[in-house]
Amino acid sequence: MRNKLKLAILALAIGGFTAACQSEYDIIENGVYLTDAQSSQAKRVTIDDKGASTRLSSRLGAPAEGDVTVSYGFDAAALQAYNAKNGVDYQLLPEKYYSFSETQATIKAGEVSSAPVDLIIKPFDEGVDATKKYAIPVSIVSASGADVLQASSSLMILIDQVIVTTVPYLGTGNYIAVTPTEPLTGLGAWTLEWNLCMDAFNRNNVTQWKITGLDDKVAVYTRFGDVTCDQNQFQAKVGAGKPQSITRFTAKKWYHLAFTYDGANLRLYVDGKLDFTYPHAAPGEVFDFKKIVFANDEKSTYSLKGKVSELRVWSVARSQAEIENNMYVVSPDSPGLEVYWKCNEGSGTLIKDHSNHGRDGQLKMEATWESGVRFPDTEE
Repeated sequence: MRNKLKLAILALAIGGFTAACQSEYDIIENGVYLTDAQSSQAKRVTIDDKGASTRLSSRLGAPAEGDVTVSYGFDAAALQAYNAKNGVDYQLLPEKYYSFSETQATIKAGEVSSAPVDLIIKPFDEGVDATKKYAIPVSIVSASGADVLQASSSLMILIDQVIVTTVPYLGTGNYIAVTPTEPLTGLGAWTLEWNLCMDAFNRNNVTQWKITGLDDKVAVYTRFGDVTCDQNQFQAKVGAGKPQSITRFTAKKWYHLAFTYDGANLRLYVDGKLDFTYPHAAPGEVFDFKKIVFANDEKSTYSLKGKVSELRVWSVARSQAEIENNMYVVSPDSPGLEVYWKCNEGSGTLIKDHSNHGRDGQLKMEATWESGVRFPDTEE
């Protein structure tokens, strides 16, 4: 009798588990969701002076017996949740700048996909702060004839605004430098960021950042090429460490690079993507930045021979999300921003610091300037 009771309980448990799994399967099978949201929470769209648009559609897990009508809208709460989850600060783009071509779409009986609708974004004007990042939280607000699969019912449209600017070409012997009146001291974390387009990769030891400490010894040194790596490979010297990139860089192409130290590890990000993580040989080391130089200096015989833009020094280790979402412009009021050389002057030898610290850089000599440079370069 006792064994029969145990078998009955086991059968009930298995049956309940199977029913629960089948119920869950049915919800997913027959749920409607945003097609792009199935693989990612977000979709990037680049906007220029002509505006932008992107196509959206909905899908079912399996064909339905009747038509399913999907209604689209916007969900500000979903954007707040996305910001909190990813540690970012996207602003809700004012509604006057965007609209749907149609607010409803139909998935016809026996089919699984709707016809696409367009999200149309108007060109930005002076009402949009170029130093902030904006998003549009698209959402399925309702569906007739099917349940909405909530996990994939919202999609963040992240807007990358095309920045058109002027940049300097740093040729033989030229560099940007500053020796702050008050050195940056006690840095338990830091980040270096820069946009760079090299003419060629045909020499070793092509200097990028060269930062010296209070003892006048080089604390952080980044370069392309060394006897231990390829000429189109990034290498850093920080203490006893010599991490080098997986990425091999291509001439005459713009890249965004970010090099971070968080007190334990050194990391390199290329175009917002993690390239390497390298344990620092002296974990917990605190850095002092006395002199900050980019490109070459008076002791270097190697010339950068490339174009630069958006050089930044931070007293914090920026996260991957923060780096990826602010490659081409950043707010001057960002916490931890110590030096911000936009490098967009167009003439002269002064490189203005757009942070709140007045650490203007000085070119060794007049640079050659190029106007009309676009970030991101959508015309590649």
